[in-house]
Amino acid sequence: MTSQGLRASPEGIRAAKTALTDKTLSQYKLAAALGITRQPVSKFFAGEPVSRSCFVQICQQLGLSWQKVAGLPEDLATEATTKVQPNSFDLNALVREIRQKRLDKIQDQCSTVQMLDIAQAISLVDIYTNVNVLEQISCQQWLEIPDLLQNFNPQSNLQRFAAGNHQRKLPGLEAVSRYSKLMVLGKPGSGKTIFLQYLAIACNQGEFQPQHIAIFIRLKEFAEDAQDKNEFSLFKHITQEFISCGVEEQSTATILTEGKALILLDGLDEIPSEKADRVTREIRRFTQYYYKNQFVISCRIAAYKYRFQGFTEVEVADFDYEQVEAFVKNWFVAVAHQSREDGEATGNLFIHQLNLPKNQQIRELTTTPILLHLIFLVFQVKAEFPSNLPKLYEQVLNILLFRWDEVRGIIRNQVGCHLTVDHKKNLLSQLAAITFEQGNYFFTQEQIQQLITNYLGTLPHLNPDALQLQPDSETVLKAIEAQNGLLVERSRLIYSFSHLTLHEYLAAKNIVDNSQKEAWKTLVNHINKAHWHNIFLLTVSMLTNAHEMLGLMKYKIDILVAHDEKIQDFLIWLYDKSLSVSTNYKAVAIRAFYFVCARVIHTPSYELESALVGNIAFNPDLALDEFLTSTLTCAVELNFAVEHTVNDALIIDHAHALSIAFDEALDLVLEPEFKQEMQKLKKQLPSTESHHKKLRLWWQTNGKVWVEQLRARFIKYRNIGHDWQFNKQQIQLLQQYYDANKLLVDCLNNSPSVTPLVRQEIEETMLLASLIYLEK
Repeated sequence: MTSQGLRASPEGIRAAKTALTDKTLSQYKLAAALGITRQPVSKFFAGEPVSRSCFVQICQQLGLSWQKVAGLPEDLATEATTKVQPNSFDLNALVREIRQKRLDKIQDQCSTVQMLDIAQAISLVDIYTNVNVLEQISCQQWLEIPDLLQNFNPQSNLQRFAAGNHQRKLPGLEAVSRYSKLMVLGKPGSGKTIFLQYLAIACNQGEFQPQHIAIFIRLKEFAEDAQDKNEFSLFKHITQEFISCGVEEQSTATILTEGKALILLDGLDEIPSEKADRVTREIRRFTQYYYKNQFVISCRIAAYKYRFQGFTEVEVADFDYEQVEAFVKNWFVAVAHQSREDGEATGNLFIHQLNLPKNQQIRELTTTPILLHLIFLVFQVKAEFPSNLPKLYEQVLNILLFRWDEVRGIIRNQVGCHLTVDHKKNLLSQLAAITFEQGNYFFTQEQIQQLITNYLGTLPHLNPDALQLQPDSETVLKAIEAQNGLLVERSRLIYSFSHLTLHEYLAAKNIVDNSQKEAWKTLVNHINKAHWHNIFLLTVSMLTNAHEMLGLMKYKIDILVAHDEKIQDFLIWLYDKSLSVSTNYKAVAIRAFYFVCARVIHTPSYELESALVGNIAFNPDLALDEFLTSTLTCAVELNFAVEHTVNDALIIDHAHALSIAFDEALDLVLEPEFKQEMQKLKKQLPSTESHHKKLRLWWQTNGKVWVEQLRARFIKYRNIGHDWQFNKQQIQLLQQYYDANKLLVDCLNNSPSVTPLVRQEIEETMLLASLIYLEK
């Protein structure tokens, strides 16, 4: 028996068949699980001799004592065990041998990446940026819309509350080390494939899990190969690949059985639907039978349906600032082929411009690697971001809707016979317009499905069977979510657009595509709402003729303050004051300057003036009035501090600020009488070096009168410093009026269709009182 191997006894065969049934296995599945051919398994159940190694493995897989199955006396157990596990076998040596044989294969498979619109393959290690993952899947959270809105500011972006910003991020490599079976989920273009390729390269080079052998399988290719051979066997697929590297089948089986493989299965979502069930079953079977190995599977988060037993699910986190910065610098060296020094310089320029407030909408897109890559391509042409943002956003839509799959040869299920790319764009723009009008940045699945149903009802029926072929709303929603990533499930059954920037763009696109006066009138009703300003800018920049739209905006802005007498008096003063200044700048720019200078609103800078003419160069009148206004402001703030604070240090700081501002203004005063009056007032002030009690006492006794005397001099000699005494509502209205005028100027600057004559007509009538009050 020793020379012929081991043979199962009749009792052992009956026990083995019972165990086979209990485990719902067939002889074929048992052989596959052991990584051996079916012949020894058939011999085992026929009672024929089988090699000791196979015999013991079969019994262990069935959960039986091999000694009892063979009918061996107990005193032979030690001898038989020694023979089936010879001391001469060195598993580590086998791992090293196979790793060496497969080194070039893995490098060829995984060391380069093909990037969108880049002709050459790019070295992965040159472009790779470390990946972080989230251990809590966003769409599995039980949050309500009020929870999501709690920290939401529509003037920032969706990334502030996007999945994971409140979670601790785990480095991707640490997650793979921590969990032996890992499902890596992520949005389209989030870097899942590159992450798996990096794992393969790092393992192959001994930098990560050096005691394992990397096996990288693109599941789409596996499914295609299986179709040709009508076989869906990962074991055979791996065996054949190993054979091509000079590795024998038995060695492959040993590696898999002993758990020495790092098996990376990429693109579960890319498998054609007709093969998805068979491939899924094979993955389940294979991962259970060869459970000792390390497994990492990648899949788009919205396309993940089947949950594999024993797998931990993580979600690829959006890029944070540090990752964007690292990717930027790598990109300009590896992809743009600049030197390390030039690449870092260009990368720094990119980061600087990206962080400018005007580029906030572009910055939001950079959290997704594929969109960040697109922005690089646009930026490198002129070393600046595009002025025509709608063209960039249209490219983003095309990438997510079809180009990213197209360049990789992936054909996904069609949502329905009528839903072309244009239909999808129209549907998304309609969804965006309706939800934005309603003020809904988040919406329930029920709400969005109803809007989809309404849209589908407008599609023409092109043939008698169209009604049956028409997709239902849930199918459409899930397809757009899974295939395009433009709608994202933020929490259980609660959705939003993937980026607020795209939500705004699509809403504006809907207005442009339905260019009617009614749509424009509806839009201008929101001109005093800050979160609508991007919609205005995008709409005007896309219109082939924006003159009428701009005229409606101008009329609506004037109406905002037309019936407030005190505000109209302020605008009359603004007009008179601007006429008293001798300058070559546009009159509207001077009015904008004094609007801010009057300190009736809170604005950090002269934004409207800058939008009109850029930075106004030094002008004696403007400089003097600005310094005088600063002096009056310092005096008012000091007086307020004396009345409302016990902090002497703060009062002294205010006194120093007033002294400096007063001296700077006094240096610019040229009119003798005015200068003399100013000097008299300056002498009345106590020294800033005075004891703090003396300083406080003087201001408590004389402060209010002194400030009013200062204000009276400014009004008399410069016609500035008026105390308009606007109430809270009027201040809010003035702020809206100023911001709306700033928006109008931005629209003039962003619209390619505006003629010089139209611009002149609008600018000449900005920041003026209405005709009703002018006639008074």
